[in-house]
Amino acid sequence: MRLPVIPPEGGAFALAQRNLDPLPDEARDRWAGAVMRGSPRGFVALPERLILELLNSCNLDCPMCRVGEFGIDLDRQMPFDLFCRIAEELFGHVREVRLNGLGETSLLPDLDRYLDVLERYGVRIELITNGTGKTAIYERLLATGATVLVSWDAARPEVFERVRRPARFAQLAQTMEDLGRAAARLGRTDALHLLYTLQPGTERELPGIVELAHRFGIRSVVTNVAKLPVKDWLRRIESVAFEAFAEADRMAPALGVKLSLPDHLGARRVELPSAMPSAARGCDRPFKEAVIRWNGDVQVCNMFNPWVYGNLHLGSFERAWMGSFAVAFRTQFRTEPGHPYCKDCYYLAGVYERNHG
Repeated sequence: MRLPVIPPEGGAFALAQRNLDPLPDEARDRWAGAVMRGSPRGFVALPERLILELLNSCNLDCPMCRVGEFGIDLDRQMPFDLFCRIAEELFGHVREVRLNGLGETSLLPDLDRYLDVLERYGVRIELITNGTGKTAIYERLLATGATVLVSWDAARPEVFERVRRPARFAQLAQTMEDLGRAAARLGRTDALHLLYTLQPGTERELPGIVELAHRFGIRSVVTNVAKLPVKDWLRRIESVAFEAFAEADRMAPALGVKLSLPDHLGARRVELPSAMPSAARGCDRPFKEAVIRWNGDVQVCNMFNPWVYGNLHLGSFERAWMGSFAVAFRTQFRTEPGHPYCKDCYYLAGVYERNHG
């Protein structure tokens, strides 16, 4: 593919390679043309939501993720001065900041000083965690109005320990019971969720997870579906997963648990009372949010589409947000066939509104 001109952004040639090379041949020229056309007239408001990857490392080595494959590396932390720069530039405009990307934020020894900055700005906080952090961290977050989602992918201990290695089921179950009691004491039970990610080997687990949520005093279970390089894995477990979805949907109301399911699995519709519209039906995230990775890369959305707008070590956030790569993504991702990473997206934008409603 020939790129006769490079947009005038820092690192643009490297960005063009990163963003365009992985695309299918039939889509690459169209996306390259959109990048070359540059920014159209008009203004895109700054995002209302940020996802900040404070640490790109983890103490678990889960098969669906592998961020923790080589153990904990605290050098892959977003520098505090970069975080403060982001706060100064953007926290006055956003309504919510999620404090994790691909990694376990609660591992940070100095997490409290990041939280101190957030509290000064009064923005709403969200954290997705594997539950291995100190209970005091989670209690501080809940007490200051944050939403906490704990990844919990299996109900049977042997399955849980296989997909959340080397976590121990009994230890984390006790943490969840403690956290459920803390949320009740603080009057924040609506802000605590279990996050179940469907993946190979966990297709039967959702009904048991709903029962565990009830036992823990956690009133919400949110469902996601793993993005894996293995082809056809979902098709192989689809029928069992549908049966588990239907059973969990029947159980949840009687247990006082709000279950949130995606409205599809692959091409098949999920027509159950707990099903919610997913981003595959319609998505506005590239207009409303951005991810800032630990190394300063600015990316598209909370589902970690690999397309990169720019890097904060090479320019301002606004330069990346309004630049050619960002504009190209917003003009192309809704067109057919769109960006391949977006296909069958399972993000449920309305979970928190539903739980508060």
